[in-house]
Amino acid sequence: MNAFKNSKYISSVAIILALALSVLSTPDTAWSSMRDDVREFHLFLQDHPRISSDLRANPNLVHNRRYMTQHDDLARFLRNRPGLRQEIASNPDRVFGRYYTNGRYGGYDRYDRFGRWR
Repeated sequence: MNAFKNSKYISSVAIILALALSVLSTPDTAWSSMRDDVREFHLFLQDHPRISSDLRANPNLVHNRRYMTQHDDLARFLRNRPGLRQEIASNPDRVFGRYYTNGRYGGYDRYDRFGRWR
């Protein structure tokens, strides 16, 4: 009977620990994904300086249909990154500042997170 209580206790602790670890790992993954998207966006802006200056002046242009139809490259880039589009509009200082650059990558380069050339 005592062994049954111990095994029940150990299994419940293991389940709680597994749930806690899965919950704690999710925000880091989301932040890492956003950081990668911002990194790719900065590389995109290096090749499109006019778009860069427009968005720095008015970040809400990412929600402007007319602007997006005039800049197909930007529309295509943001189409699969709705979180990045929202981040640009709501937190432009983070996107255009150095908020996402501090981390494991240091600066921006032409390598992805697995070390492969883009």
